[in-house]
Amino acid sequence: MRGLKAALLGALSGLHTVTGYWLEDIAHQGISPFNPDPSYVVFRNVKDFGAVGDGVHDDTQAINNAITSGDRCALGSCNGSTVSPAVVYLPGGTYLISDSILDYYYTQIIGDPTDMPIIKASASFPTNTTLGLIDGNQYQDGGKLAYLATNVFFRQVRNIVFDTTAIPAEASALAIHWPSSQATSIQNCVFRLASGPSSRHVGLSIEEGSGGFLGDLVFYGGMYGAQLGNQQYTARNLTFVGAQTAITHTWNWFWTYKSLTIVDCAVGVNMMSTGVGSATFVDSIFRNVGVAITTGRDPNATELPGQGTLVLENVLFDKVTAALDGVNGVIIPGDSQGQVHESSYIIGNFYDPHGPTPWQKSNTDVYPAPQALLLSGKYYERSKPQYEDVSASCILSARSFGAKGDGQTDDTTALNALFQAAAVGSAQGLVAFVDAGYYRVTNTVYIPPGARIVGEALSSVIMGAGARFADIESPYPVVQVGKPGETGTLEWSDMLVSTQGPAAGAVLIEYNLAAPAACVGPAREQPAGIWDVHTRVGGFAGSQLQVAQCLKTPDEVGDVDPACIAAYMSMHITRCAGNLYMENNWLWVADHDIEDANNTQISVFAGRGLLVEAAAGAVWVVASGVEHHTLYQYQLVDPNAVWMGQIQSETPYYQPNPPAPYPFTTVNATLHDPDFTADCAGVNSTAPCAMAWGLRVVGDDSKRSSSRGLKVFGAGLYSFFSNYNTSCSATTAEVACQAQMAWVDGEGGPMAELYDFSTVGSESIVTYGGEDVASAADNGAGFAGTLALFQS
Repeated sequence: MRGLKAALLGALSGLHTVTGYWLEDIAHQGISPFNPDPSYVVFRNVKDFGAVGDGVHDDTQAINNAITSGDRCALGSCNGSTVSPAVVYLPGGTYLISDSILDYYYTQIIGDPTDMPIIKASASFPTNTTLGLIDGNQYQDGGKLAYLATNVFFRQVRNIVFDTTAIPAEASALAIHWPSSQATSIQNCVFRLASGPSSRHVGLSIEEGSGGFLGDLVFYGGMYGAQLGNQQYTARNLTFVGAQTAITHTWNWFWTYKSLTIVDCAVGVNMMSTGVGSATFVDSIFRNVGVAITTGRDPNATELPGQGTLVLENVLFDKVTAALDGVNGVIIPGDSQGQVHESSYIIGNFYDPHGPTPWQKSNTDVYPAPQALLLSGKYYERSKPQYEDVSASCILSARSFGAKGDGQTDDTTALNALFQAAAVGSAQGLVAFVDAGYYRVTNTVYIPPGARIVGEALSSVIMGAGARFADIESPYPVVQVGKPGETGTLEWSDMLVSTQGPAAGAVLIEYNLAAPAACVGPAREQPAGIWDVHTRVGGFAGSQLQVAQCLKTPDEVGDVDPACIAAYMSMHITRCAGNLYMENNWLWVADHDIEDANNTQISVFAGRGLLVEAAAGAVWVVASGVEHHTLYQYQLVDPNAVWMGQIQSETPYYQPNPPAPYPFTTVNATLHDPDFTADCAGVNSTAPCAMAWGLRVVGDDSKRSSSRGLKVFGAGLYSFFSNYNTSCSATTAEVACQAQMAWVDGEGGPMAELYDFSTVGSESIVTYGGEDVASAADNGAGFAGTLALFQS
């Protein structure tokens, strides 16, 4: 208690003396306990490596040295690793560079948000031999990316201004090259590009991967603000000013834009490429634009009726010549002197709940959104806090509270003390900082209402281990946010929750907190928020769930090693919870060993993904991925006010060997588990049925209002494998990987609207009340099958 009191008094003594950004000023005690070098350093300030930041000296080598220092996962020689995370920090200043900054795996490049640093290319920057001021995944000899784009996880770039204006406008300059996947983000950045009709500058280029999140970005000028190609992405609060084309899509499966603003551009979004699967635009504005959106979808095409699916909700076209232009001319006329507002417009196949009905017009049947999801007429959103107004003295370090983070010591008591102190002192501005490390816990870590918590390097890992989490018939939380019945708020960011070794009863995150609703009044209350908090089960150093323990066994029928049953559920938002905003959260059961040089596949078993009940208020699930759980990835029970956009899932690679629900054979009716025996009875398909659901929407709608309780804007539910064989997901496959993917209870069940809804590898896209009402065959969109809208 004396140590706790001293820490609190020390923090409180400096409450009103904010002189710089806390991340720069605190003591840096983060460690990587499974790195073979005990002196490995996680936090690196570029000025400690010789960067000057005066806009005159060349800082290229200094910044690259800060990234590469230590035995890290180097370009071309490493496919991935969790033992060499790094925060590369840039204080305010202008950093002149003459060559690319080469980003490494598991790196967070973070600028001072109170004085955003500028990375400025020199006039002689070699655009012909480089790809980006920051090259996030450099091409190697032979033409391959350094890291497989679909396996690039756990990285961030934030709080940086990128300036290419010194490079001649006619040169092919690029600010960021970013082929990345889940648990990655670019946030709070500005792109200054050469403007005018001759500019060939590009702000952001993505050509591969399976993302991901882009948020709070501003682009000025350029030929393209962003040139995008990826399986899926969520982009929130992006602004483009003065580009020739703000966004051009080379390909995608689906993409969700929320709060997009495009101003003074010739073209807003170019979707003419035949590789574009679908896109959704919500709460967005196009102002002083020639053509707002162009689509390559041919309304007369019948072979791929899902290709080019488009969804608009609450989109304003202000002084726009053409709101939507297609291959046969203007589809939605604009008004160059006035406004056109589309409250709801869809192009694609419509199910209500049966179909398909081809649709290319405003959707007058749209149901109003639950008011609990809205703030000032738009769907609520909230950016990750970075605590710019908090002094270093208000940061409470986990290691200063006695936690070791060494992956061996039991840190339960120390973490509980830290989070209690942060909650008690939240009104005085205290924030819990969980230094990089692996915090082994043998009992529940409790996060009280009011706590504000931030991790480091996406390598602050709470790791449940031991007998408390071992019983598959008695689930037990590793982290518990609030106790049932508690009210209050929470801010939690940049951390992971995991297990170590067998933990068949572990619920990684149990969320019980009932937070305030979004408020525009004097109180300005905010819902609770969880940003960049991920669950990771197996596949990392120290997990004891790697190749050595859990190598895949496709040739052994029904083989499950009890030592590889590693979680009961990843996250449960309980019935007593409500008003929770989640952004960029990945709940991942490892399909491969990240530490293995060949990314060798493993079989790790976790029962359930994300379960949302939340009867006490709204839930927003933004930029979410849930993968490889045995029973389901997403399950919503009685959704009253749930907004999802976008969501992405994958079926376990090992299924149907064994089939679901094995090894979680007890149906937990309290948790509304699926009953595969009942669900698969009568299913007439050559594809296996007893496979994990991508999405289940279940419950009783007898107490609902006329609004749709569930709104999904963009979903990609994927099944790539059958017993580790990918032939079932090929476009030429005669038998799909699984028979069904999404279940919505039938008449009397929850009311749902599913927009821009895609599946891969499944015969049925939506099963409604036991009936397969929408098939992939009727909704082909290239590799995926896509619905514009399903309404129940």
